[in-house]
Amino acid sequence: MELQDACRVLGVAVGDSEKEVKDVFRALMRLHHPDLAASRASVAPKVIDPSLLTEAYSVVLESIQTSPDGLVPVLGHQPTPLLSPPSAYPPLVAEHDGDTIWIEAPPDEAYQRLLDSAATLGGIGHVDRNLGLLEVIVRFEGGPSCSVLMTLQGRAHGTDVFCEMESIEADPTPSIRPVLESLVEQLASRT
Repeated sequence: MELQDACRVLGVAVGDSEKEVKDVFRALMRLHHPDLAASRASVAPKVIDPSLLTEAYSVVLESIQTSPDGLVPVLGHQPTPLLSPPSAYPPLVAEHDGDTIWIEAPPDEAYQRLLDSAATLGGIGHVDRNLGLLEVIVRFEGGPSCSVLMTLQGRAHGTDVFCEMESIEADPTPSIRPVLESLVEQLASRT
């Protein structure tokens, strides 16, 4: 990543000190880290990948440490903060059949994208990347709150996501179809 792109991602400018850059980076991580952003999905509708923020911070920090005055060095032109990062997610092929979602991506990428998409539908209840488990709590309008448990299984040309939904209230469990359709739509449109 170039310094100009890194400054744009973080929203820092020429002449900012290391402390100012660190404060901005920490604030952005608190806003966009999946563990924290999921609980505030309505506050931060556009989540920036934390690895992108970390890479940008590393590039800016290195430039500060090598500059003679210890500030962000002069760039070709003044950066403006980006509303979306330069390396945003590309479209993803995803479809569902019954209670299974198929994602055309390796398990690691599919898990991250599924986590980001699920965070827009409800509160993340459980995350276990090693076992490929993800739980999201959704609430149906006029209906019960439900636990949606997703189990990922890598395949030769993609990842299968097996989904189960159970009501966590006394009401009966509604159809899982609207949840899966929303997830597939989110996966296909995340940019």
